[in-house]
Amino acid sequence: MDKSNWIEPMEPVLRSDVIKGKEWIHQVKWDGIRGLCYVTRGEVRVFTKRGRERTDYYPEITGITALLREESVILDGEIVSLDQDDKPSFQRMQIRERVADPQKVLHYAKLYPARYIVFDILSLKGKSLTDLPFHERMAYLEKTLIKSENITTTDSFPDGESLLNLMRERNWEGIVSKKINSPYTGGKAHQDWYKTKLNKKLLAVLCGLSMKDSLPNSLVLGVNRGKGLEYIGKASSGLSQEHLKLLKDSLPDLQSDEPAFKSASSELRGVVWLKPLVTLWVSFLEWTRDGSIRHPKILGFSAESPSMANGAEFPDT
Repeated sequence: MDKSNWIEPMEPVLRSDVIKGKEWIHQVKWDGIRGLCYVTRGEVRVFTKRGRERTDYYPEITGITALLREESVILDGEIVSLDQDDKPSFQRMQIRERVADPQKVLHYAKLYPARYIVFDILSLKGKSLTDLPFHERMAYLEKTLIKSENITTTDSFPDGESLLNLMRERNWEGIVSKKINSPYTGGKAHQDWYKTKLNKKLLAVLCGLSMKDSLPNSLVLGVNRGKGLEYIGKASSGLSQEHLKLLKDSLPDLQSDEPAFKSASSELRGVVWLKPLVTLWVSFLEWTRDGSIRHPKILGFSAESPSMANGAEFPDT
């Protein structure tokens, strides 16, 4: 693709609460892969938000030309794959993102079919729409794209709190709030799009440290599920340098010669193992298929016993 034609994707800014006001609309935050769809005279090319081409990865999207009333457009949206409960599955999308072989792509397209949820239109007939207000772009999108089962547009809602509560009930990721008169501004240097995410939290056991330059770089986490400790991932987000230095200073009392887990994966090579005595609260988005937690963030250390860290989830917004 001609990079002069590339439009930097607009990214929502994270906030803990839902912004209110009549000048805002709210949409489902689809848990998938950001997809920019460039259609030029009927030729379709699909890119991630970082500009990596994914056209051959998602043949489900290339049929979008039959749904467009114009032959040259640029669309912005999310590529998702729904699980057996019709819930967006990031794990399925991670599998699709690793499959590039054409024969395997067709296999996984049947196994984990992708859907394209369009939420913006950035160009029409070669003319940029990014300076137009959001509500005008949405009007153009509705006139341009015919919806189908696997290619559609996302709905907008006036009440963000109600939508967030619905997402909480469904155990989905969260919502995105958009100012109705906002232009399309690349990156996060704006105050026009916000995301409010629904996380979970659990009590975890500190089992080891990954080191970098003689300092703890991330924490190795585990939970008790009745047959000893099980590895659930590493986390570094949420810890200050002061906390990390304190952990380093505590190593003489906590360090262990024995791994905390019966079977340690290759990603745990070089870990400094600790006695499983310290617990901490961790927020996360969801469980992955291999039993790890996605997007972990350390909330703080706990006085709870390691025996209490059994993998049970607690709601956390």
